Amino acid sequence: MEFTALFLAVTIVMLVAWFGRRSLALVLFAVVLLASVATYLHHATDTLKLSF
Repeated sequence: MEFTALFLAVTIVMLVAWFGRRSLALVLFAVVLLASVATYLHHATDTLKLSF
């Protein structure tokens, strides 16, 4: 679910960058980048349960 939200947020940032103001697009990009890094760090600490 959170990856879908990140994908939609990136799509919105691209639309704002294309049609809107540059400063707003940069701020939204920074917010989405921080959310992406937070999501990565949240999942990077999970241990993998492998059954070899």
